[in-house]
Amino acid sequence: MSAVGMMLRDLEAKMTRRSGDEHANIVSRLTDLFLATAPHMDDDQVGVFDVVISRLARAIELRARIELAERLAPVPNAPAGVMRQLALDEIAVARPVLVQSSRLSDQDLVAISAARGRDHMLAITERPHLGEPVTDFLILRGGRVVTHAVAANQTARFSRHGMGVMVMRATEDDALQSALGLRRDIPSELVDQLMTAAKNSARRRLAASLDPGLADAIDRAVERGAEVVAATGRMPAGLDAMSTALVEIRELSEAGELDEARVRLFAQEGERELAICGLAVLAQLSLPASEQIVVGPDREAVLLVTRGLGWSWDTTAALISLRKDLGRSPAAVERAHESFRNLAENTAQRVLGFLRMRDVKH
Repeated sequence: MSAVGMMLRDLEAKMTRRSGDEHANIVSRLTDLFLATAPHMDDDQVGVFDVVISRLARAIELRARIELAERLAPVPNAPAGVMRQLALDEIAVARPVLVQSSRLSDQDLVAISAARGRDHMLAITERPHLGEPVTDFLILRGGRVVTHAVAANQTARFSRHGMGVMVMRATEDDALQSALGLRRDIPSELVDQLMTAAKNSARRRLAASLDPGLADAIDRAVERGAEVVAATGRMPAGLDAMSTALVEIRELSEAGELDEARVRLFAQEGERELAICGLAVLAQLSLPASEQIVVGPDREAVLLVTRGLGWSWDTTAALISLRKDLGRSPAAVERAHESFRNLAENTAQRVLGFLRMRDVKH
């Protein structure tokens, strides 16, 4: 290795007498040599390349520094000093190093974030397995966009304080709620806060134009979802979809375009949330009650409600098709059809009235 060291020192001396393009060519040759021998080098040998390449890299142009960063970033034992130098460079140079290099410590990443700002922070949020010191710094100093990005990194680790700050900010930030809702590592004591934030956001989006009864239904649906979150650590995936469906149903209702045919079409197309929300409005029932009617354990409920509304079997069959049990069995559907035909409409209307009264009490 002493011969290699002498060659490197000789190359460094020659750099003072060469043009920019020649500098870049020398650095490229050095990188070729390093990559060819890196798997067999010890720390002292890598250190020789570290010192020389670090010095020579300061004299090459942007394009050559980008190429150097892209070639060295994935190498497990890349020269650590070179990696830190490139990570502090312009973002075009720094990005591959910040995203990939395992040679940057948590302390390096925090220092780079503090020195260089948002673009570098955003690149760091893409790294796998970010540690708590880094995520704490990004949350506290990175601003809204950086916080969203780090919250969306599923392998990032968060301190109790860092996660608490994000949940607190989610109270007024719907996009952050969505990112946090996909995580499995939210501490149980913060789950209730996140669910409250989601509920309040749904009310803010919808309260200005929804009927009070339907707004209350949203509250009850979100509160009921807390049980799922407490058990799994994740926000129910259907919460955002249901809120979006309610907005569309409200617009159709206001335009006078919400009717049985529209609900049937939603069900036939597999638009479960839209069909359930449409049924809730037209049957004057809460959202949780309507969801139970369509997909709950009582298979007869949907027959009673649609018959009470005077709806057709085609609509009823379409709603049944949304179920995973009854809706997948032709024999079961046929039995439901027979029950539907034999069900007196006035009886179904009385049951529907009872369901409405019970819904109000709850």
